[in-house]
Amino acid sequence: MRPPRSLLLAVSLVLLHHLSLDRNLPTTATAGPGMFSCLSHSQNLLKAVSSTLHKARQTLKYYSCTSEKIDHEDITKDKTSTVEACLPLELTTTLCLSSIYEDLKMYQVEFKAINEKLLMDPKRQIILDQNMLAAIDELMQALDFNSAAVPQQPALEELDPYKMKVKLCILLHAFRVRAVTINRMMSYLNSS
Repeated sequence: MRPPRSLLLAVSLVLLHHLSLDRNLPTTATAGPGMFSCLSHSQNLLKAVSSTLHKARQTLKYYSCTSEKIDHEDITKDKTSTVEACLPLELTTTLCLSSIYEDLKMYQVEFKAINEKLLMDPKRQIILDQNMLAAIDELMQALDFNSAAVPQQPALEELDPYKMKVKLCILLHAFRVRAVTINRMMSYLNSS
């Protein structure tokens, strides 16, 4: 006597659903109190970078500072593998978090270098919001990775003040996209 096909189908679907959920969970660590802290800091970072970008758009309205008018640039390209390391199907939490840390370190170095140049501008039309720089620092501390990589050097060449402000807009747009990605990843890890 054979079981009805509908019963076999139902059991198969339940088993496949269960297996797919297991495969999408983080593999090396579980969410704990530290992950909640990282989620909170990633949310603060997203708010801070969004606010900084909004201020830059207003202050630099005569520059090409809208997402439609700039050439997007990823300073982490070929240097970190955050997108690959944080894919749900192959997620290794430690690798994902260390890759996020390296991304933050790269942007931190770039933003600090740009801010130094902006502070030298006699017009002082714009400087970076210290809340954003602090939010980067706080998330890096919450991630608690000590970077074993070679110290980062900013990729800035000598730019005139106009080009420096355009470069700031480009970096802020790219960093906002990265902050959204980081926030989504922290939400995912916190929920698992």
